Amino acid sequence: MNPMKEIHETNEENQTLTRVNRYFRGKGMSLEEKLFYAKLIATLDLESGQYTTADQKEHLKMFSASVDKLRKESAGVSTQYGA
Repeated sequence: MNPMKEIHETNEENQTLTRVNRYFRGKGMSLEEKLFYAKLIATLDLESGQYTTADQKEHLKMFSASVDKLRKESAGVSTQYGA
């Protein structure tokens, strides 16, 4: 049984996981590491103004919030399964 399958429930979370896995493909990182670095990159982009429109800023905020939720759920699943 793959405990990581249990953490993504919504379409938004599925899209976030797909984007994160695609971005960090082949890097030999755990899901937790990928989510950590995705959050770091999104936060840095938001803080430094690395967006050109208000829509892009909102998209970054939503992506960041989705990553936060996945990280929280991932930590709970890992704890639940003793990982």
